[in-house]
Amino acid sequence: MKKSILLIFISLCVLVSGCAQKVSEEQILAKFDNQVVTISELEKEISELPEWRQNQYKDQAGREEYLTLMAESRMLLQVANERKLNKHPDVVKQVKEYQNELMRDALVKKEVDDQVKIDDADLEKYYADHKADYVEPERVVVTEITLKDEATAKEVMEKIKAGADFTELAKEIDAKGESFGPGQGNEGKTRPFSRDSYSSARTFVETAFSLEPNKISDIIVQPLGQDTYYMIIRQDERIPSRQKEFSEVKDDIKGTLEREKKEERKNQWLGTLKKEKKFEIFADKIPKVAETKEEKVEQGEQKIEQVEPSKDTTEEEKPDAK
Repeated sequence: MKKSILLIFISLCVLVSGCAQKVSEEQILAKFDNQVVTISELEKEISELPEWRQNQYKDQAGREEYLTLMAESRMLLQVANERKLNKHPDVVKQVKEYQNELMRDALVKKEVDDQVKIDDADLEKYYADHKADYVEPERVVVTEITLKDEATAKEVMEKIKAGADFTELAKEIDAKGESFGPGQGNEGKTRPFSRDSYSSARTFVETAFSLEPNKISDIIVQPLGQDTYYMIIRQDERIPSRQKEFSEVKDDIKGTLEREKKEERKNQWLGTLKKEKKFEIFADKIPKVAETKEEKVEQGEQKIEQVEPSKDTTEEEKPDAK
């Protein structure tokens, strides 16, 4: 919102200063009152958009759409200027606030961001020191049939024991929309997942990792929220844990190291600045905030828990009642 207000304020200034410009008729794409939008202005505005937005307006239809938006925006800004909204207290206040924010950000960029330099040697050292953080855990891939009805799950299991092809059964049930597991929509086949995956379906995960490759499980009863699912799974592939190569994680390391270095630099700079400006905080002078009823009750319950004897305390250990 602040940014929008500042842009309006700046645009009003541009409109006022640009009223007297003379351009040829061939260059004019839109006009209202004594204002015009020219070819060069349209091209300039589009070129300054983020690349993904430029792509929205690269064809003829897109440019016509942007031209309409641009002309309408300028017309509204002219009306806002005529009504002297650039002098409205709320607008002036928000422009000032956003200007202050921009100034603070510019200062931090100059004193912190621009002071942090990281080269490949720094990245390689970080990788060497933190190799354990860049290990891909062991993963498995399974094909699964997940049903909501136990009786149906037992029927499917009987078919499997009778020699039915598990892969074809999984495909058939999934195609009917009757399977509800992590392989849903992919013929029952899951993506590779680790032991930390599917935190709400631990029985499924533990069974998946306990199976030998190509072995089919018994029916797994898997509670999930208020529902219960009945799963039959086969482990298709076990992918060993591996150390990720530096080239795979270089960009991640750069982002992590930049954040750490910037935080370190910011703390150092702020510490120096605070000493220079004799910065002090008097937290003890902050007026006490009245406790809410809920907070008082919670504190009371905590005190009761602290003094209440354990349920396991024997009769001999309990104090005498006198």
